[in-house]
Amino acid sequence: MFQLILKAKDGDQSAYTQLMNQYHDSILFEISKRIRDEELARDLTMEAMSKALMNLDAYQPTFAFSTWLKRVSVNHTIDYLRKRKLETYSMDAAQSSEKGELVRQYANDELTPEEKMEKAQRIDIVRHYIQKLKDMYRSLIELRYYNELSYEEIAVELAIPVGTVKARLHRAKRMLGQMMAPHQATF
Repeated sequence: MFQLILKAKDGDQSAYTQLMNQYHDSILFEISKRIRDEELARDLTMEAMSKALMNLDAYQPTFAFSTWLKRVSVNHTIDYLRKRKLETYSMDAAQSSEKGELVRQYANDELTPEEKMEKAQRIDIVRHYIQKLKDMYRSLIELRYYNELSYEEIAVELAIPVGTVKARLHRAKRMLGQMMAPHQATF
C-alpha cells in the first residue's frame, strides 16, 4: 500500500486511480452518514478524494492511510455543511418585530465581484474538461447538469435504462475528477 501511495505522490496516474477505486466505497459510506442526498454524497466523495490525493504530501505514514483519508473526507463534508448553513442568529444584532418578538436574520450569500470572477474561472475549467470527455459521457453530464434533467428523463431521452444512466454519470464524474486533479487547488 505504501508503495502505491508513493507512486501516486510522484504523479503516477495509475496509482492515483487505484487509490480512488480502492477507497471510493468506504469514503462514500462515511460521507453518506452525514449527507442524506445520495447524489450530493457522491459529489462530495469525489471532491474529498481528489482533495486528499492532491495533498498526499500531508499524509504521515505513522497512521493508517484509510484513517487519514477518512479524516480528510469527514472534514471536507463538515466544511461543506458549514458553508451551506445560511441562517445566522445574533443576539447582539437581533431585531424585534412590532410585537416584541425576535426576528431571524440571514447571512448575505451574495458573491463579491472577486468571488464571481473566481467562480466563472472554475466553471470555465470544468467546461473545458467536460468537452474532453467521450461523447457518451459528455452528453450525460450536459443533460444532467446543464439541462437539469432527472435520471429518468435522461433514460427516456437516450433510450437506455436508468441504472445505466447512473453508472455512466458516476464514471463520467470520476473521469472528470481525475482529469481535473492538477487544478484541484483551484476548487
